[in-house]
Amino acid sequence: MKKKNILIGILIVLFIVLTVLIKTHTIDSFDTSIYNIVILKMNDTITIINKIITFLGSTVFIVSLCVVLFFLFLFLKKKNIAFIIAGCLIISTIFNNVVKLIIRRPRPEVLRLVTEKSFSFPSGHTMGAVSMYGIILYLIIKSNLNKNVKWMLGIIFTVLPILVGISRIYLGAHFASDIIGGILLALALLLIETSIIAKNKWL
Repeated sequence: MKKKNILIGILIVLFIVLTVLIKTHTIDSFDTSIYNIVILKMNDTITIINKIITFLGSTVFIVSLCVVLFFLFLFLKKKNIAFIIAGCLIISTIFNNVVKLIIRRPRPEVLRLVTEKSFSFPSGHTMGAVSMYGIILYLIIKSNLNKNVKWMLGIIFTVLPILVGISRIYLGAHFASDIIGGILLALALLLIETSIIAKNKWL
């Protein structure tokens, strides 16, 4: 538990430092460099792939997945799991919107392949993906599934949020630092949530 608390502290500190770097524009050159690398092989096929990947982190998909899982676990009479999944997504969404309104970072002024109206930092798609797929992964780890199946699903649910983040940079919706910030904040929240779950023995 102490190690987890230390990790949570580190993630929060890194998020604060990143926020300061963003507000002082110290990280602008880094963001530009990453964007130039990500779009190096831009073409129609890769654009379609990135739009598919980004959909897996979209509000429509994540909320739909949450609703399906919520009612599925209610049907299976596993109310705790249903409310854990929904609660984690709600908390992530609240924090994302609050921070966006506080920082009020404009979207990148690059080729935008998708239209977004909200502020840029931190990435909502990334936070939603980390929160949803992260809590699903936590539940999988705590389940009685076969070890090999856990490893396979673990790789999928770890890589997927990263790919969602990269797709947001490629599509011109976010800076790289938005993605990093989304990962840091979502991971910190996820660790806090899983600590509370473990402490109260909700599984």
